[in-house]
Amino acid sequence: MRIRKLAYVAVFTGLGLALAPLSFPVGPTRAFPGQHFVNGLAGVLVGPWALVVAFLISALRNMLGLGTLFAFPGSLPGAFVVWLAGAVLRRFGKAHYAPLFEPLGTLGLGFPMAAYVVAPLLGVGERFAAGFIPLLAGWAASTFSGSVAAFAVASALRRLGRL
Repeated sequence: MRIRKLAYVAVFTGLGLALAPLSFPVGPTRAFPGQHFVNGLAGVLVGPWALVVAFLISALRNMLGLGTLFAFPGSLPGAFVVWLAGAVLRRFGKAHYAPLFEPLGTLGLGFPMAAYVVAPLLGVGERFAAGFIPLLAGWAASTFSGSVAAFAVASALRRLGRL
């Protein structure tokens, strides 16, 4: 069982890295719908290991110059919330809805972390504060599109009997 989860971690990390060029700049950050898509699927399929996937993708994107340090607060809380939602919804046979909770983590937990912790540490607090609404809108567009795509795939997996 653990080997299969590690294989999923590797596949999801590779998928996130392959999708990384599809990010777009939003102020001092880079919005990446692929991260939210991967978070949604990983949270449902590998549970807490989704946090490892989110961390690895964020770290690799930063090492390759495809992301910023905002990738960490932009991805880890979303993966965490999907994992928790998946654990609860699995009891009711509705785990495929868990990816739809990803925006709660990204916008409700991650965005404030980015605004009040990461931005000041990087010295872009003023730029972040000045563009607060556009930044929030960019992050929202990213997380909602990725989450809906993950929900569609999770729903297909459920119909196929794989979830």
